[in-house]
Amino acid sequence: MKKIILVLGLIFFGTTAFGACDDLQCAEPYDLTSSTSQFFSRITGQRLLSEKIGERILKKTIQKNITKGQVKADISSYSTKDLKAGRFKSATITGKNISIQGIDISYFQARTLCNFNYITEGKNGEVVIKENMPLEIKIVMTEDDINNTMDSSDYKRLINSINSIGGNFNIFNIESADVKIKDNKLHYIVKYSIPFVRKTKEVSLSADLRVQNGQIKLANTTLDNKSFSLDVDRFSKILNYINPLEFTTKILENRDAKFNIQHIDIVDNQVIVEGRVTILKDKE
Repeated sequence: MKKIILVLGLIFFGTTAFGACDDLQCAEPYDLTSSTSQFFSRITGQRLLSEKIGERILKKTIQKNITKGQVKADISSYSTKDLKAGRFKSATITGKNISIQGIDISYFQARTLCNFNYITEGKNGEVVIKENMPLEIKIVMTEDDINNTMDSSDYKRLINSINSIGGNFNIFNIESADVKIKDNKLHYIVKYSIPFVRKTKEVSLSADLRVQNGQIKLANTTLDNKSFSLDVDRFSKILNYINPLEFTTKILENRDAKFNIQHIDIVDNQVIVEGRVTILKDKE
């Protein structure tokens, strides 16, 4: 039991390779215990008990991989024996106010989409995916989440890379960048300096969010201060390069989860990202 649950923990926050996929293809159940065995497992309470034990172990495993926040795990199985073997109906991981590698997220949920999932542990302890496992992903980020992420060392390195390019051409140097969310609009406030000009300039742009070719992009970018003179199109390209939301998903991809982002919106001044991940089965 414990080994297979630890494998589940690795799938959601560990070392398994993920691939994006649009088509939902579910395998037909096989190798399951008999319906009689499943019936007795259910009426005797063994299935429910094994699910609860599995959920506790899975939750504990995931908690070790996040720096803050709480997670909840839900598992639905066919029977105790099937769950021990790695065959289960569904799994849902929910996190609140979590932080992963410097990324702050107010709400996170990963939910399997097929009613048959099959994973095992290999001889050397590696995760073996027996069948493709599609998951639905939802992420909710607040203004504070985004700004905390922008304060991370990884994001600052991204800013420095932009500054090194701008410095080579004596164009600009980004001093700081912050985000505000107001009236369901993303407001990007950037302080920057120009060579041979002593005073630091500040520009604020508002933008909508959209998904383009699987990436999060700023759209309909406009200057908050209409009297400010700036090439908005050129500047918005720079902002898209240091877009903290796209940065967040890329960092999470480095946690072995390649998102196929399907939708993004700002609702109640919170950024909501929805998409799908498919864990591809291992070759036999």
